[in-house]
Amino acid sequence: MNTCSENHDETGWRRYRQPCPRCGARIQRIRYAANETNYCPVCQTGGKLLADRGLSRLLREDWPRTLEELEALKRR
Repeated sequence: MNTCSENHDETGWRRYRQPCPRCGARIQRIRYAANETNYCPVCQTGGKLLADRGLSRLLREDWPRTLEELEALKRR
């Protein structure tokens, strides 16, 4: 995963649900315990959605694995 902690303008820093400044994809968020992080699924994970532990356990097989699967679920 690519990160850039020195230049917050190029990352998902405070940009949840906003377009990524590099590629335009929506910034996603994952939470674990009291921590959360924002990331671009295209630039930082190659299109793979990172699993939010609580939601992925609840949804199991229905959890979207890619950005395309997430967008298809939203269109239903």
